[in-house]
Amino acid sequence: MKNLDFNRLSVVCAWLNTLPVYMFKGELTAALILYAYDAVDLDAVDHAVRIVLNYQASLEQPLGFEEFLKLVEQVKSERPPAELVAFLARDTTH
Repeated sequence: MKNLDFNRLSVVCAWLNTLPVYMFKGELTAALILYAYDAVDLDAVDHAVRIVLNYQASLEQPLGFEEFLKLVEQVKSERPPAELVAFLARDTTH
């Protein structure tokens, strides 16, 4: 903890507070903090996280934090799974 950059952590926490964290399990909150803290482009993380959150809302059960972050990575790298692409295409046409 002593090696953390307080300013970076503050930026990440401020970003996290723009998300509906009251709906997250503790594991997802912690994973997103760690993921965003190490990310170079917080805007890209924000975009990908919001896409995955939108997709997750269509599921019967929330994703585990590992699967959530895997999808975030796929969205950031412009390789989202077909079911996520199909959902987003359907979502924007209605």
